[in-house]
Amino acid sequence: MKAAFITQYGSDSKITLGDLPTPAYLSTQVLIKVSAAGVNPVDFHVRNGTLADSNTHTLPLILGWDAAGIIAHVGDDVDHLKVGDEVFVFSPIAQQGTYAEFLAVDANLVAIKPTALSMTESAGVPLAALTALQGLMAGQLKKDQSVLILGGSGGVGGFAIQIAKSIGAHVITTASAKNEEYVKSLGADEVIDYKSVEFDDVVKNIDVVFVTANGNDVVARSLQITKKGGYVVSTLDDIDTSVAEASGVNFSRMWVHPNSSHLEEIRELIDNKKIIVKIDSVYPLAQANDAVLKSESNRAVGKIIINME
Repeated sequence: MKAAFITQYGSDSKITLGDLPTPAYLSTQVLIKVSAAGVNPVDFHVRNGTLADSNTHTLPLILGWDAAGIIAHVGDDVDHLKVGDEVFVFSPIAQQGTYAEFLAVDANLVAIKPTALSMTESAGVPLAALTALQGLMAGQLKKDQSVLILGGSGGVGGFAIQIAKSIGAHVITTASAKNEEYVKSLGADEVIDYKSVEFDDVVKNIDVVFVTANGNDVVARSLQITKKGGYVVSTLDDIDTSVAEASGVNFSRMWVHPNSSHLEEIRELIDNKKIIVKIDSVYPLAQANDAVLKSESNRAVGKIIINME
């Protein structure tokens, strides 16, 4: 099968386009003919060698862990999916990835894709939307509460805005001035231009802060503007537990986990027009390297997709 993969780690490593064996699938798995793969920051972090010393992967390594496609084969012990089903999935990062014509993955992680979306759009959903949903769940966000989403124009932040609005929260987010209208179109009630204003100078007494940006002591600063007993959830930077405890705020450094039931919740929100998917750019498989470099540039607004077809 055609695949885009790395043969060594490093920021200067090029992604190779070549042929690899079609993966075998177990009795509890399905084999998906991949139509499109989503590109996420974890892809370039893995390429750069973040997990190189952990023995998580073997080389050559296919990058990408988001996919949408059609089930080509079903394992003998799978009874809730069938050949021909159109599906989407966040595949475990410890396994080979989705920048390939075929993906073997545990069937219990796979969900039927949203009917409202194309394959290309569906591929941009799983990892980022699951991160957003699970992050807001960790913050126990409720109707009529306030939430500050740091990094609203990114993939995770964009989904978080929409999910928070579907809950009925008052949503404040940070974005550049050029992206203000975009994040407002997603449902943001207030937008802070992070290039001209410090968020902790203009907001206070927030119920939940969801941190999808890093650097500049954003976690410690978030603790200071969160209500006592409130929640700060970070997808990136961590902080010493004692610091969070001293502030009287609940803090968690979250890790997203593949979960088909959560994907089904997201599918329902999409099909009920509570979530839209913003595509930044689409690349063919042969230009997977360019797609990952675009992600690494941190200039994407919305999702970057690799199309297989």
